[in-house]
Amino acid sequence: MTSSQHGTSKPDSPPTPDTSSSSTASPECKDVSPSSPSTQWKTTLDIILYTPKQCRFDPANPPRFSIGLNLLFAFAGAFTVANLYYNHPILHLLAEEFGISNERASLIPTLAQAGYACGLLFLCPLGDVFPRRLFVLALVLFTATVWLGLCLTNSFAIFCFLTFLTAVTTVTPQLMLPLVGDLAPPHRRATALSVVSSGLILGLLFARLLSGVVTEYTSWRNIYWLAFGLQYLIFALLWLFMPDYPSTNPDGINYFRILYSIFQIFTTHPLLVQACLVGFCTSTTFTSFWTTLTFLLSAPPYEYSTVIIGLFALIGIASMFLGPVWSRFVTDRFIPLFSVILGLIVSLAGTCIGTYIGTFTVAGPVIQAFLLDFGIQTAMIANRSAIYGIQPKARNRVNTAYMISAFCGQLTGTA
Repeated sequence: MTSSQHGTSKPDSPPTPDTSSSSTASPECKDVSPSSPSTQWKTTLDIILYTPKQCRFDPANPPRFSIGLNLLFAFAGAFTVANLYYNHPILHLLAEEFGISNERASLIPTLAQAGYACGLLFLCPLGDVFPRRLFVLALVLFTATVWLGLCLTNSFAIFCFLTFLTAVTTVTPQLMLPLVGDLAPPHRRATALSVVSSGLILGLLFARLLSGVVTEYTSWRNIYWLAFGLQYLIFALLWLFMPDYPSTNPDGINYFRILYSIFQIFTTHPLLVQACLVGFCTSTTFTSFWTTLTFLLSAPPYEYSTVIIGLFALIGIASMFLGPVWSRFVTDRFIPLFSVILGLIVSLAGTCIGTYIGTFTVAGPVIQAFLLDFGIQTAMIANRSAIYGIQPKARNRVNTAYMISAFCGQLTGTA
């Protein structure tokens, strides 16, 4: 901020230089041009760091968590987490593009998941130290900019490296969820979390569907260009509307102490241990079903095409819209454990039905997909609502512990 902005007078202007000697001045003494790269970078940085008036934090009038902001976080989460799954239906096309085997192409989703795991462990806990608005904006901008390389490169090695790098910074939804826990009132926390979590699962399922359809009729690069544009759209929307919320630990914490405290929190709160165990088991079931569903539907008696198999994602998407309704009328009104148990019962019922009738009628996998997705989402939202009350100043670390257990479950389900 300049001195004039503080109301003080400007200092006297420096003497006008002798124009007769300007032609002999060394290049080092010349003024920096307003269009020089350093000036342009400074201007760009000032714009990124600027906080619109409506987003600034006022202790006397904290930001209200509106339905618009809830939907914005859901939209941002959906098309951010989708970055991890665009490659799943097009691995054979990527193998042809880079002239590699299908086995080597399978390294791409593996690196994406590995990068996401690194981001969960090493970046998400920093949400308890840094202001969330600036941290989230920086990660989204970095991801969007680096994503350009994925759209342009013809090198498989570079494509793999950039896939891993962008996956590390694609953890912004896991920073938004604890922020929702801070902003939403306690009696509406489960509903607000359900809307954002529905966006994450919607992004997971929609990415596979959208990628399969787009690449069926156009180049595979178009889905990456679409993701590139969506990342910058998300950045612009968050810059305009995401409220600035102060750090929960303004005095700072040693980074290694942050990582160690995740283990401490996990071992001192039985509620978190219970939630992590449930998250591990439900994630295993969810991933195992959607991984093996392709083999079931492509074999006799079904022998469906890739497009029809991809449309099964719409079943999961349909069940996601019931999550916020259930949270509003059940999870927010009763103890979270009630919704966890009901969610597990629904998931178990769906698994039993799909297992016994799925081999001779398509109604089996349809019913299983709907009940499994709905039950798992119900249990997950209830668990999040419960664990976010453990340590308000460590919600990002609590979320990290929970997500690591869920991520390990996903790996187990795909094994």
